[in-house]
Amino acid sequence: MNLRLRGLPGWTRPALAAALLAAAVALPRIPLPRETVDTLVVFDITQSMDVEDMSVDGVPASRLAYARASARRALRALPCGSRVGWGAFTEYRTLVLLAPIEVCANYGDLLATLDNVDGRIRWGDSSEISKGVFWAMRASHEMADHPALVFVTDGQEAPPLGEAAFPMFSDLKAGDVPGVLLGVGGAVPRPIPRTDPDGRRIGVWRAQDVVQKGANSHEQLSLLKEAHLRALGTQTGLSYLAADGEDAMLHALHATGSRERRAVPTDLAAIPALAALALLLATAIPQLRRLAPRRA
Repeated sequence: MNLRLRGLPGWTRPALAAALLAAAVALPRIPLPRETVDTLVVFDITQSMDVEDMSVDGVPASRLAYARASARRALRALPCGSRVGWGAFTEYRTLVLLAPIEVCANYGDLLATLDNVDGRIRWGDSSEISKGVFWAMRASHEMADHPALVFVTDGQEAPPLGEAAFPMFSDLKAGDVPGVLLGVGGAVPRPIPRTDPDGRRIGVWRAQDVVQKGANSHEQLSLLKEAHLRALGTQTGLSYLAADGEDAMLHALHATGSRERRAVPTDLAAIPALAALALLLATAIPQLRRLAPRRA
């Protein structure tokens, strides 16, 4: 916008600024194309996700706390029109806690629900990851808008699987649901915190407390099971992505293959409001400069 301000009478600038401010107030939202996502995010809330081998803002954090912090960060970065929902996995089932909803209009509801995704809602101690992924795929596939899936997990199966993979549900086939398995966890085996039904820690899991895969296995320890998650991704048609940095969730959301350009009502009121501010500053600054020598 190239305004020849010097040619405008002094009274015109405030009047034009007032008109621009009125336009900013009255301007309706205008549909503009934006690249959006439509995704169901499922968090593994089993006890291995309480292992503190991640960090948030440089402070040690559990895998689940890291995943939630990354999800909060992603919500702030997603464009309006995107739709996100939350689910939780434990034992062998995935439950949808909040079906995908538009992120800008429902930002507070999304954050409030996310803050409650932890061990307090855990309904079992086992961790049959494969079945949980199948349940999550089924939930996504049965939704009217068929959202993509981001399944956040460390891949720790408890009890451990045998040599053969668990077969997919008969009503699913690879590629039915686009999405990502987001692997969270470190490469060094760590003890798994043990918690009571209220989410309070009561020690760690010992070797005699868990089912072992073999004589030399250590299922009471946990690390990111990348090989298992890659194999599960091949079986289901989901891609695999290892969490790397605090923007891991945003990268996963963009990697689901569900990005779509859609017309989203967009607030452009800032444009005339900034133009009005520029006019007012252009009027006020010269007057202030003329007053400065007098004060001196």
